Amino acid sequence: MPTIEISKKDIEKLVKKPFTIEKLTELLEMTKVSVENVEKDKLIVKIEDTNRADLLSTEGIARELKGLVGRERKLATYPVEKSSFIVKVSHKVKSIRPFTVCAVVKDLHFTEKFIEQIVQLQEKLCDTFGRRRKEAAIGIYDFDKIKWPITYTTYKPEALSFTPLGLVEKLNLKQIVEKHEKGQAYGHLLKDKKEYPIFIDADKNVLSMPPIINSDYSGKITEKTKNVFIEVSGFDLDKLSHVLNITVSALAERGGKIYSVIIKDRKKITTPFFKTKSRRIKLEEINSLLGLDLKPKQVIDLLTKLRYGVKQTNNQFVVEIPFYRQDIIHNVDLIEDIAINYGFKNFKPVEPKMYTTGGILETTKRKAQIADLLTGLEFQEIASFLLSNKKEQFDNVNMKKGEIVELINPYSETFTCLRKWLLPSLIKFLSNNTTKDYPQKIFEIGLTTEPSPRAETKTKDNLKLALAISHAKANFTEAVQVLDYILKNKKLEYSLVPKDYPYFIPGRSAEIKIKDKIIGFIGELSPQTISNWNLKLPVSCIEIDFNSLF
Repeated sequence: MPTIEISKKDIEKLVKKPFTIEKLTELLEMTKVSVENVEKDKLIVKIEDTNRADLLSTEGIARELKGLVGRERKLATYPVEKSSFIVKVSHKVKSIRPFTVCAVVKDLHFTEKFIEQIVQLQEKLCDTFGRRRKEAAIGIYDFDKIKWPITYTTYKPEALSFTPLGLVEKLNLKQIVEKHEKGQAYGHLLKDKKEYPIFIDADKNVLSMPPIINSDYSGKITEKTKNVFIEVSGFDLDKLSHVLNITVSALAERGGKIYSVIIKDRKKITTPFFKTKSRRIKLEEINSLLGLDLKPKQVIDLLTKLRYGVKQTNNQFVVEIPFYRQDIIHNVDLIEDIAINYGFKNFKPVEPKMYTTGGILETTKRKAQIADLLTGLEFQEIASFLLSNKKEQFDNVNMKKGEIVELINPYSETFTCLRKWLLPSLIKFLSNNTTKDYPQKIFEIGLTTEPSPRAETKTKDNLKLALAISHAKANFTEAVQVLDYILKNKKLEYSLVPKDYPYFIPGRSAEIKIKDKIIGFIGELSPQTISNWNLKLPVSCIEIDFNSLF
């Protein structure tokens, strides 16, 4: 969970209301922000909801508090003035860092606290939502030092020099990557690139080398700065737009006036654009889930306090969701916000009206049966993460990338998607234990997830059984013997149909069939797969649909 530092006096200035620490703490909890430490005016707060990137600054938090205390009980909107400011995007950036979105904000009055918050927001957005600048990097510049139009292009590492932020001497791009602390920290993002991306103005003054460092000339914001130019670069326009919108709206909360920028790429776009979305929700749905008897006026009151736009038609509401709220993907999310604002302490506990007794789920019993069989064969049960990444799910097993359930906003490259199959989890376990004694025999009964457009959640969970055997003589025959033992114990007739898989040795793998249904696969890992995972000994594997055993 990201933590940020805010000033109590700064919050009070923006909300235009004084708070006691106790009251401020209570209000912050309603926005899923917890106070970790208080030191005079300074508060260290933790953002409990990692999808609320809009709360990574004083400005975003103040916007929420304005609604809760009744200062601004309406949808937050920000007018955007049209302008003739142009950023030209060269075709040369397409293979390096292909997209940018931009904006200009004028009439700002920077103070020390304001600058601290914008720098903090910039860093937190880049580190979390931007995955340490890989997916999104933000540049903020003194607008009045820029000669328009700006060009987003590339230069060879030794063909261009500028003074990076914090230094007094000019360095070429290669030297910046090698010598500057930011170059050393983020230079790997440009590894093996023959040219580096650059923002440069019409007078050939360098603005920055994204995602590494701004120039000292225009990339320094001081209390004398009145107008700023903001750019966000990366690989996904939707993600970049979200980052830009949060940054720009934070500046607007300080009184800044927003101006659009024309991005001249293969397709011309104008940014920023604050696109909202709407959801329909019935009063009955809200009350049924919460166990309350809220009236329409109460629902409207609770939602507008949280800066939603609300229109009522009979007992149905059309709720307009703020553009910065990417965490609202289902009506349940709206109902959760209503519950938090209503106050959990105001819910009255009700005793259950039925008497029930607990029992073991049938699935749990079935898992225990199979686990007993395998532990009898000296297998060790493991439990691995449901989260994985595309490299493990596809690249390391020589599979072509396919459809997979990805996380919208992953905070680690290790966990970016839900696993589609179990075998990579077992292979990873073996690769982490190559120094342990052999033979190694492991199994897991666990969930996998795949896309399912017709499902309400657009996903489908499957319970799988996978096992792996690793030692100097591990082979296809040994895996077949284990499979035969399991299926005959369950009195199931099966057949093996030879089939080659990219991760198995050709001729040493097969589909597993019961009647006419394929329930899984079996085989020996190929030398390439073994090498990809830095394994030392042969591995034979099985993966089957668990419920097919019953």
